[in-house]
Amino acid sequence: MRVSGFTIVKNATILQYPLVESILSILPIVDEYVVLVGKSDDDTVARVEAIGSPKIRILHHEWNDTVRDGGLYFSMLTNEALRTCTGDWAFCLQADEVIHEKDIPTLVRLMEENLDRKRVMAISLRFLHFYGDYLTYNPYGHRKAERIVRNDPEVIALGDAVGFGLRSDPKGKRIQEGPREQVVFSDVHIFHYSWVKDRRALTEKWNLIQPYYSGDKASKIEEFPFDLRMVKRFNGTHPKVMERRIAEFQSPLPHYKSRWLDPRFYGYLLRHGYKG
Repeated sequence: MRVSGFTIVKNATILQYPLVESILSILPIVDEYVVLVGKSDDDTVARVEAIGSPKIRILHHEWNDTVRDGGLYFSMLTNEALRTCTGDWAFCLQADEVIHEKDIPTLVRLMEENLDRKRVMAISLRFLHFYGDYLTYNPYGHRKAERIVRNDPEVIALGDAVGFGLRSDPKGKRIQEGPREQVVFSDVHIFHYSWVKDRRALTEKWNLIQPYYSGDKASKIEEFPFDLRMVKRFNGTHPKVMERRIAEFQSPLPHYKSRWLDPRFYGYLLRHGYKG
């Protein structure tokens, strides 16, 4: 069995992405790691090169983001990276996502067990969306997505590259929304750190990302507005590769009470339902 890891990234240092930690978290179980790097204004390339692994293959990309609608440009870039992968499985881990070392054996087992089950096109992983700091997460983000996919021309990233679908599907649905035999659902979590940054970087990320979804209609903000109505405290452990980053981080979050003590949460609950 051959496994490819792959990701797309631009300005990882400016945007405080845990890119190196992300790569290191699954580097031991992949045979190659494809990193498509957009033309950056920081040391993103140098940071990837400093990992020093012969498994890593850097693809330099101009990142001419002419498509600015619904985040579709991210799936276009993801598909470019995917098409260069050489493994039987392709493991898509975004630059702000990390796998816990305790889950590595499970992932290897799932890929081995399903390698010859040709109807299985994807393995779906669950998500922990951290928000503001490493002790706080938002259970209302997307719950699961296909992130380990069979390396087959039929498989393509959809939307803003959260998940994958099949090229031949006329409805353009995600693989996990189709026939049950096409996907394996796992209990392994991706630790998603997209919104764990200092307030300056959160503001900058918001202003950089929004045009990819709304084009010229994208709103700009002066300061990132924390919404703490729905968040929960995290009592588990983080991946070991994150230890230094977590130790050096100072939370920008204001003090907040349990969501059950916040009257605003009940309005949120009525609109969105309960997610624990």
